[in-house]
Amino acid sequence: MRTLPNHILTIPIFPSPLRKQAAFTLIELVMVIMLLGILSATALPRFFSVSSYQQQVFFDDTLNAVRYAQKLAVATACNVQVSINADAYVLKQPANRSQCSSSSATYSLAVRNPGSGETSYTHAESGVSLSSTATTFYFDALGRASTNVTITVAGTKTISVVRDTGFVYAN
Repeated sequence: MRTLPNHILTIPIFPSPLRKQAAFTLIELVMVIMLLGILSATALPRFFSVSSYQQQVFFDDTLNAVRYAQKLAVATACNVQVSINADAYVLKQPANRSQCSSSSATYSLAVRNPGSGETSYTHAESGVSLSSTATTFYFDALGRASTNVTITVAGTKTISVVRDTGFVYAN
């Protein structure tokens, strides 16, 4: 004849009313789910709005483009122009190599975007404003900027370019 171990025999079939329960009630679970739903519908969109995300991406892209313009000017020993309008920037170089070091060069050759391979390094973001103290400026073969520039993205974030050193930084 087979016998059961002692620990199985001691487990009660019905829990004692004096025993403390270690679980959540259905009402508690429903209330937590309702509160999470209300929070996700009202509070979270304020933290993660699409417009603030677009502004940050455009700011980062603009900062990287200006830094790339300086590095490309040094690497190619040819000026690189940065043009800024209300919602876009464009990088260009002189089409004629003899104008590479000229301060009055004609910038007509589009700079290729190294990240995407597109033939023109430009970016426009609708709904995000872009302004600058200089609509066009260039970096020379030594990496110096033609003028001091402050670029403002979305009215709040700024990028500064120091003329004498070409240093580009975000404020």
